[in-house]
Amino acid sequence: MVKNNKIWQIGLVMLLCCIVAVSGCTTTENTTTSDTSGTNASSTEDVLVTVNYNGNWGGSASGEFGYKELSGNGEQTVNLGKISGILTVSTWTTAGTGPMSLKITRGDETLGEQSNSYPSATVTITV
Repeated sequence: MVKNNKIWQIGLVMLLCCIVAVSGCTTTENTTTSDTSGTNASSTEDVLVTVNYNGNWGGSASGEFGYKELSGNGEQTVNLGKISGILTVSTWTTAGTGPMSLKITRGDETLGEQSNSYPSATVTITV
């Protein structure tokens, strides 16, 4: 009887291990990464953020799509992809002074822009 009970326990443990292994192999988690090191290939439906500052800068883009950290040096364009809804983009630097500009476009259309004599910019729009 004890031997039969041990076999039952071992079988149950093996079954649970199989269920855990299979469920871990069938996740549907989607991850998206984007290159923020320069201009990315884009379609006319993609939203692009162009930052121009004479030096290193950082920033963020957030909205219904989630959150994306931005960084670069000089003038760079970041492709946010095909997004919709409210979009807020903020850029800044702590490395110096001088003008900074931020422009958000889709195709040939400018959706929002800001240029400042100080090194920060924020634009909130609906895309």
